[in-house]
Amino acid sequence: MIATWGVRALTALGWLAVLVGVFGVVLRFLDVQNQRLLVLASAAPYLMAVAAVGVLLLGITRHWIGFGVALTVATVATLSQGPLYVANSAVTASGPELTVMQANIWLGNADADSLVRQIRDRDVDVLTVNELTPEAVDRLVAAGIESTLPFSFLVPGSGGEGTGIWSRYPLTDKVHHSEFVLSALSARVELPDGASTALYAFHPVPPWPSDPSLWSREMDRIKAVLDAVPAHSGPVIVSGDFNSTRDHVKYRNLVTGRYRDAADQVGAGIQNTYPADRQPLPPMIAIDHIVTSGAQAQSVESVVLTGSDHRGLIAKIALGS
Repeated sequence: MIATWGVRALTALGWLAVLVGVFGVVLRFLDVQNQRLLVLASAAPYLMAVAAVGVLLLGITRHWIGFGVALTVATVATLSQGPLYVANSAVTASGPELTVMQANIWLGNADADSLVRQIRDRDVDVLTVNELTPEAVDRLVAAGIESTLPFSFLVPGSGGEGTGIWSRYPLTDKVHHSEFVLSALSARVELPDGASTALYAFHPVPPWPSDPSLWSREMDRIKAVLDAVPAHSGPVIVSGDFNSTRDHVKYRNLVTGRYRDAADQVGAGIQNTYPADRQPLPPMIAIDHIVTSGAQAQSVESVVLTGSDHRGLIAKIALGS
């Protein structure tokens, strides 16, 4: 009797695990504006991974129909996440290299001295900053950021509104895209050998606790801005806190076609960047991204931003020919 009930309990748990996995798969492919579902979609990889528990439990109980279903769900989950860990170098890049860093500095609270040291130690050429306050600008300047990155385009603001670009090389064609709630900037980085690249720094509003329909509209607007860049105009680098993961349809829409996530290009996998202020727990979701068109990432890694609730991203990018 105990063995029978034990088998039934394991079978029930196995089916529950399968249902959780199915829920994760469905969330990944739903283009929704429901706030709770959008937040849960951020956790889709974890939900999908639960299907593996279903494979184990239903295999142990020899519930072969359930085992087959669980294996199918686990396979779909693996196929959705596996390509993130496989390098994709469809673009041949023979031009100069740039090291790009993305940093959300948490309402201006990140440690300026630490950030400037990272910029110097890692030979960063271009820095995009979200949640840049006037006070943070003053601290970064005092820490010596301009000695390494002397050119800038800054629109600081209160709270999370501000965005900034610092560069080792001159910036031209500066544009503040004022249609976004949080500042969005673009400029052209002019390299010494005559090469150049368009650079965009975005920070769409989060779907929570903000209005998720506003997040959705801003993600669509980012796509429209990027799609309007002529394909023949040269390389494009896009960097920012997108408040979305690869398991949100809106973000995948951005990196379908000629734009590609830098981490995906090198098979760096999921580079979780948020939340980074809950030690000893690690960051759980990847919402900061660097994206390119007409260029090829050589490496991507997340780095600690002392005093911030985000980790930063650093990508070495070779501009396309």
